Amino acid sequence: MLDNENNEGLKTCKVVLVGESGVGKSCITARFVHDTFDDTIKPTQSAAFVTKNLKFEDEKSIKFDIWDTCGQEKFRSLGKIFYKGISIAILVYDITSKQSFEQLENFWIGQIKEYAPKNTNKFIFFNLFFHNYSHWISC
Repeated sequence: MLDNENNEGLKTCKVVLVGESGVGKSCITARFVHDTFDDTIKPTQSAAFVTKNLKFEDEKSIKFDIWDTCGQEKFRSLGKIFYKGISIAILVYDITSKQSFEQLENFWIGQIKEYAPKNTNKFIFFNLFFHNYSHWISC
């Protein structure tokens, strides 16, 4: 589902990324928008907004309006305002964190079901983020 079309035929798609703090939502966003990876990205405060225009072979274009939301519990009440009118919800968890997956099941999926449009496309991304290499690699 695309939200609308402007005068130039550019379709807009509103995307929101949700999940616990530290699961890599900002890294996923940076990879998609700028094709970069920075493992020193600081936690998002409230939300970050970026856009990405993609042009396809058939000359059609889509503008992605991307909201990278904060996963910290103290900011969760703000999330509801970002769900309005979204086309795509990307739910992210850290595959090395059972707690981040449980919060996806127990909180984030419910938020999307309750506050996002019923026809929102939902995708679950698992991310692998090595917080502590020594935990995974023994010599």
